[in-house]
Amino acid sequence: MNHKIKTLLATAGLFGALLASLPAHAENWQSLGGTDSSELLVDTDSIIESGGIREAWSMWNFKQARPNTGDQSFPTLKSYKDLHQYNCKAGSMKLVREIIFAENDGKGDKRDHSDALKGQEFNKPKPMSVGDAMLQAVCNFELKK
Repeated sequence: MNHKIKTLLATAGLFGALLASLPAHAENWQSLGGTDSSELLVDTDSIIESGGIREAWSMWNFKQARPNTGDQSFPTLKSYKDLHQYNCKAGSMKLVREIIFAENDGKGDKRDHSDALKGQEFNKPKPMSVGDAMLQAVCNFELKK
């Protein structure tokens, strides 16, 4: 099994318990894992639940700029933030917002690509995938009462 996926899943299993006691902040980015070239973080302060659906912001940071082939005025990106919704009972998720950034940590010039995501449906991530690790982390997170 891929070492990166094992690391993400192991981290996700402990994620909720470890972060439940942290104080609230405007943003509280916590690492879910990474590689030599990228890191995935989740903003624990963004995790909310309404009508049985949770949502949370995640962010990918990349060591090297990645090409953005869809927009010539914004040729590369070094990070992006995604807002996913999670149906924890069904074990599914969907992407509802995506914003790309020129610099790491969601800084610099940005483009919102959310319009392209309209009509997305909930899908179950493949077992042992990054999506599965994200689903486990968000669904196991203990919400503040």
